[in-house]
Amino acid sequence: MNIIKIYRDAFSGLNQDIWLITVVMFVNRLGTLILPFITLYTTQEIGWTKPQAGIAVACFGAGSLAGSYLGGWLTDKIGYYKVFLFSLIGGGLAYYMLQFFTSYLALSLGLFVASTIADLLRPALYTGIRFFTNDNTQTRAVSLLRMAFNLGFIIGPAIGGVIIALTSYKWIFILDAFTCWGAAIMTYFLIKDYSHKQFENKEEEIDKPIEVKNPYRDKPYLLFLFYSMLMLIGFFQILFTVPLYLEEIAHFSTDQIGFFFGINGALVFILEMPLVQYVDKRKIIMKAMVAGSVMIGFGLLALISQSYILLSLAVFLLLSGVGEIVNFPFISTTALKRATDQNSGKMLAMTSVMFSISLIIAPPLGTMILEHYGYTVLWVIMAALCFISAIGLQSVRQYFKTV
Repeated sequence: MNIIKIYRDAFSGLNQDIWLITVVMFVNRLGTLILPFITLYTTQEIGWTKPQAGIAVACFGAGSLAGSYLGGWLTDKIGYYKVFLFSLIGGGLAYYMLQFFTSYLALSLGLFVASTIADLLRPALYTGIRFFTNDNTQTRAVSLLRMAFNLGFIIGPAIGGVIIALTSYKWIFILDAFTCWGAAIMTYFLIKDYSHKQFENKEEEIDKPIEVKNPYRDKPYLLFLFYSMLMLIGFFQILFTVPLYLEEIAHFSTDQIGFFFGINGALVFILEMPLVQYVDKRKIIMKAMVAGSVMIGFGLLALISQSYILLSLAVFLLLSGVGEIVNFPFISTTALKRATDQNSGKMLAMTSVMFSISLIIAPPLGTMILEHYGYTVLWVIMAALCFISAIGLQSVRQYFKTV
């Protein structure tokens, strides 16, 4: 009964717009097919070395960085809704074209362009959330969206692994494109456009001498983003070097790797809303984020043991999954709470930029360490980054008392 009440309380108070955009994002995230398999695709199908694959995937991260910055700027200029739609339509086209690129330069450039267009969506999405929610529902709205992401991440990679095993890699590019276009169609017909509120608020304030916080000079927030980035570099190994570990050390097939990602997504899907509700209600967000970074670090260290490989993977899934839950939603929530109508695009873009920089650094760093020093050194270094992140987040806690 208590568990039912926790879930009921977690979902209460969220309006119809949030539920609709959650469905749209679920459809979009069903296409999470390329990223979990890109290192396997480039090393096994095309024949690249691991460092080459890491650098190419870093181009995806660089595109994410460019898209996040450009998306924030465009959101403040033309409104979140237009940016959101363009990102889904253009991103689908870019993903579809990736199947035709096999040379190192062409695929690397293609990943950059696809990611740039696709990640215009992030600042636009979270800016839109500000108009669908209030201070009491923002964190839960972000978590509900993440539930949609994770449900898509349960189904998408599992389907992708089976499709690759039965057909070929090209179909993951095609399906990723069609999920983007499906989400765009649903957005156009189902989601209300509140972009006018952005500009109405600005017009109301145009003659008022208000002080708009410059997010680029918000030192506590910049430190917060930096320490979060260290944790993300470690965590994102789940996308880049963990699939190689599963194939080379655990001897998993592609459909088993997809199932592994499905278990991770299921864990997060089941536990996120009640855990987030618990943390948010007790105002212990920063404490939870510190604990989450520590858990992700210990999860990575669990992979060092290869004697009981399935047990090691189970510990990794549990610790990294719970660590993700008590970190990722609150990174976005912190940005939402510090943002204003005048700087929301830039503030939320900075969060997306931090994620993107992590995606640039994580693949080449991880694959290069793996190539030269092996898995044990890789997990130790990545765990160390998570522990440093925890220490850093603890040091800036005093500046985030409201969260």
